[in-house]
Amino acid sequence: MTLEERSCIDCQVQACATGKGSFPNFCPTEALSAEAVEASAERYEQDPFAIKVMQVASAVSVDAFAERWCRVEESLAFFKHMGWKRIGIASCAGLKEEAGIFAKILRAKGFEPYGVCCKVASIPKSRFDAPENCCDFGAVSCNPIMQAQLLEEANTEANVVIGLCVGHDMLFGAYSAAPVTTLVVKDRALFHNSVGGLYAARGSSFYGSLLKEERDRECCK
Repeated sequence: MTLEERSCIDCQVQACATGKGSFPNFCPTEALSAEAVEASAERYEQDPFAIKVMQVASAVSVDAFAERWCRVEESLAFFKHMGWKRIGIASCAGLKEEAGIFAKILRAKGFEPYGVCCKVASIPKSRFDAPENCCDFGAVSCNPIMQAQLLEEANTEANVVIGLCVGHDMLFGAYSAAPVTTLVVKDRALFHNSVGGLYAARGSSFYGSLLKEERDRECCK
């Protein structure tokens, strides 16, 4: 790997987190000019929504860390501090139960949830030249653009993704009128705990094969 190919994911120092110490020679922070740093900060300051999100997220994360909140609790606190009440839920049909539980929690805490399932409108996969057996639930296609449209029509102030497929989640985020956060990432094999695959990749489990090419490269050096 050349110096030009390295980035933050290859750093073991993280001096940027404290602003102190030495930075690796491939560090983006080290390469930034003072003008670029100032321009970045000004982009937040010039956008009232962005600066409010930054302020609320920082405050909520402190409480989340101190109180050991789960993601659900942190999301509720964030919505409350942002002043949002109408919360959209873009859910996978396969996680209908989980979406229902989250909706009950929202209602119990004074929010107004409105959900749209991924199979809304029942458009056949053949319309997009996709094989009928390529995903869950047969011939009906997921419809993330329609999910975004209906949540916009429902006047949601924030939208929560629960288990949308990879790719469909991207389209939903791109078309959503309201800001989007993810509560559940679909992972059929690991009970929706995707980070488990990352941890397991480092060991001798089946998922160790994820690093096989990288290990071969290391052995050949």
